[in-house]
Amino acid sequence: MKYFLGLIVIFFGSFALFGISPELESKDRVYIFSYLIQDQPELLSKEELQTAVKGHRSNINTLSEQGKLLIAGPLFEPKIGELYSGIFVFDVSNAKDGLELFQTDPAVQAKVFKPEMYVFECADPLFELPRLKNEEKAARLADPDIPDAWEGRSYVLAIGPRDAEFKRDDAVLIDAIMTPIDDEGAVSSRMLFLDFETVDEVREHFKAEDIDAWSFYGWYGSKMVAEMRVE
Repeated sequence: MKYFLGLIVIFFGSFALFGISPELESKDRVYIFSYLIQDQPELLSKEELQTAVKGHRSNINTLSEQGKLLIAGPLFEPKIGELYSGIFVFDVSNAKDGLELFQTDPAVQAKVFKPEMYVFECADPLFELPRLKNEEKAARLADPDIPDAWEGRSYVLAIGPRDAEFKRDDAVLIDAIMTPIDDEGAVSSRMLFLDFETVDEVREHFKAEDIDAWSFYGWYGSKMVAEMRVE
């Protein structure tokens, strides 16, 4: 299991129809978000796991280059749950298309991961991320002074009740309503991507009416998430 957890960091470092809210504003856009939940990686041999990881990494790159996968990256401490390994956000608006994209992942086919999917509604221009990533990659490859390897950064995810109050300032990069797809009785929640690297920073600077209504988790992803702003 330690070997598997180590691979999680490696492959993520290489480089989220039903339940739509009736309150969805016209300026908002619908995406499909999914957690990557550990499935049964312990059933694979070391060689099989390595093959699945290599395919997973390649598939992330392919879907990102195609503009279908907007956000991807691993979760880290404090984690949402022991089996929650990472997140995907797909540029599709219905569960069927999101699941089909999720299932193109060789690590999913090998039962390393399984999905926990949500409708993800927000006004932030996530669709700009492929362009920003391509521009960053082109600049990186054109400048010999910039390291060739992709580098990400740490963020904090905040999850709270749908109606939790907070001050939207420059620290709030993404503000989304999440509605579970496979649980009809579940209520929607709010997820914020925050421009902080540690939970301690959040508790010092995040302006919320009731900060105890929020839970905070670590996530590692593209630096371009912090470059994205509503125009």
